[in-house]
Amino acid sequence: MKSQITVACGYCHGTGKIPFTGIYAKTLRLLNSQTEAINGAALAKLAGCAPTSMCNRLVALERLGLATSARFGRERLWTSNSKK
Repeated sequence: MKSQITVACGYCHGTGKIPFTGIYAKTLRLLNSQTEAINGAALAKLAGCAPTSMCNRLVALERLGLATSARFGRERLWTSNSKK
């Protein structure tokens, strides 16, 4: 019987974890600093970026389980799941 060949990932070097940096980390820090739920356009104004790019970042954070959204009428309000 052949033994299974295993190769460590070149990105995480076999740890299964990667550093959380860049624009997503900045977006999460900004979302963590909010005391109440906030919509994407208001968060984009605080970050100084386009509302579309902020909403895309927030959706990515939601897919990772780090943010939660809820619809209120026409707005989608965002909160962080990782507040400490």
